[in-house]
Formats: sequence, C-alpha cells, structure tokens
Amino acid sequence: MAPSATPRTKKTPDVRDLLIVGDFITYFLWLFIPFVVIGAIYGFFYKCYFMCFLVNPILYAGGITLIIIVIKHDVNDILALVGRAGEPQLALHIKHANTIQQISVQMSAQDHQGALKTVNRLLKEEPVYANALNLKGQILLEGSGDIDGARSCFDRVMQLAAPDSEDFKLAQALKAATYGE
Repeated sequence: MAPSATPRTKKTPDVRDLLIVGDFITYFLWLFIPFVVIGAIYGFFYKCYFMCFLVNPILYAGGITLIIIVIKHDVNDILALVGRAGEPQLALHIKHANTIQQISVQMSAQDHQGALKTVNRLLKEEPVYANALNLKGQILLEGSGDIDGARSCFDRVMQLAAPDSEDFKLAQALKAATYGE
C-alpha cells in the first residue's frame, strides 16, 4: 500500500503537528503488522513468543518509523512537538531562500508591486513566516507608503516571534520607525 500522492500543505503549527503524529501512526502500523507476522513465525519455531511476537515488532517498527519521520519532516518541527525546537523557522529560511532573494532583487529594482505579489504568494503558502511578514511590511512602507498595513505586518510578527528573536527585534525597530513619518 503506497502513501497518498497528494501534497500536504503546512498551514499552522497545529496542523503541522497533527501531520507529524498522523504520519508516525500510519508508518508504525504499516511496519508493525509485518513484523508481528514475521515475529510470530519465528517465535513459533524457536519458542520465544513474547519477545518475537510483541517486543521486537514494537522496537523495529518504532525505530524505522522514527527514521522515516526524521527524513520526511523538519527536525525543528519534530522537536517543537516536545517543546525543544531550537530555531522553529530555520527550515523556512532554507526552503524559501530563492523566493526571499527574488523579493530582495525586486525591491532593489524598485519593483514594489512585483515584490508585493511575490511575498503575498509566499505568505499564502506559509502564513506564519515572520521573515516574510517583515518583508511585506517593508514593501508596504517603501512602495506605497501604507503605514497602517506595514504596522499590521509588524504587529503580527511580534505576536508570532519570540521577543529575543531577530525577526521580533526587526519588526519592533521597523514599527518604531513608522512613527517618525
């Protein structure tokens, strides 16, 4: 039985967490059943029922499932399940590096409308990406002078990011700069 070929989108941290847990359960069950059958056959011939029938399948299925989860999902997302994520948005920075670079080039070329379209596409895919929200706020400030829209973006970043993060500090500084205009 092959996994579904339909792509999953990560909309919120809660949805992301449920996807990881659901994937773990799915892969565990797919692997546990064959290991139980193999263990039962082996245990029947060598008279080691409990170990071969139950313990080994749990260990093997659990271990292989964890390997699959680590390969398939971002490690920070997995660690976030237990509250140990080091940099929750590190994978987003890597994943969207080309898009961020494209936005920077568009802003440098004074193509604020193009940059706004690009950042809106990015935010549609990753609505809680603080770096993209900061960029959108900067584009709104520089491109159209939409101070209220920019402040709204910066406020959202300050809600999402930890107070000691670079995204929070940048949003705070940019928001403070809007009051001087």
